[in-house]
Amino acid sequence: MAREPFKVKVVLLGDGGVGKTSLVRRFVVDQYSDDYITTVGTKVSKKSVNVGSALDEVEMIMQIWDVLGQKGYSGVQETAIKGAQGVLVVYDVTSAESRRAIDDYWMPAVWRLAGVIPMVLAANKSDLAEDRVWAEEYLYFLAQKYTCPGILTSAKTGDKVESAFKALGDQILRAAHHAVKHIDLVTPPQEPVDRLIRVTDKIMTDFCYRMGGVETGMPIVKRQLGLAGLDVRAPTAEAIRALINRLATVEQDFKAPEEIEANRDRRLGWLDGPDL
Repeated sequence: MAREPFKVKVVLLGDGGVGKTSLVRRFVVDQYSDDYITTVGTKVSKKSVNVGSALDEVEMIMQIWDVLGQKGYSGVQETAIKGAQGVLVVYDVTSAESRRAIDDYWMPAVWRLAGVIPMVLAANKSDLAEDRVWAEEYLYFLAQKYTCPGILTSAKTGDKVESAFKALGDQILRAAHHAVKHIDLVTPPQEPVDRLIRVTDKIMTDFCYRMGGVETGMPIVKRQLGLAGLDVRAPTAEAIRALINRLATVEQDFKAPEEIEANRDRRLGWLDGPDL
């Protein structure tokens, strides 16, 4: 008897601009674009992949969460990471900052919120590596440090993209019947975050929570962010105010007037108040 497909939640983490969205697009629909599009909040895609040995293959349906990499959106990021069964941590081989962020920001977040879950490191943009040998050696160092597979990928050429996701699937399958180990971590100190970024993050997280979750709320938020002219990398007070009003208009189809007004006033309070 054929096994039932194994459904798992996978998150892609890494700084903005490292190519997470391009990796998902290459893996899911085998397409690539040079256009850089900032992921707004969280985007969820699905892809089926066969994992395991040739004699004991399992169909794994990956629900892939492509998470906003901009620092400061901790509410959105934490919501996505919680409940993940595997993580693809991505960095750009040409960016020292994105490599350092793995140690300083992304791994502490994963361990704190999801525990020691199956992981693969994707050193992306390998087609741009000036010294491929050094890139492979650094990736080997990180893979040894975190005891996980490390794979050089290129979303542009497609090189090793499917291998990275399949390796993660194999890791998840092997860990399926083992308890997740949790590490008690103190959140490391972060650089000061622009107040308007923190306000935007709180509004996005709040709306999704009141809509029943990220999968329901985030597509609405993404559309309203665009209509409000809000750039998540550099939000303005005017654009945030427009977003708040647009979200209140959307809520007219779902909520009572009193709740809509309370939500709007609360979000405006975050924007206009002295601090969060």
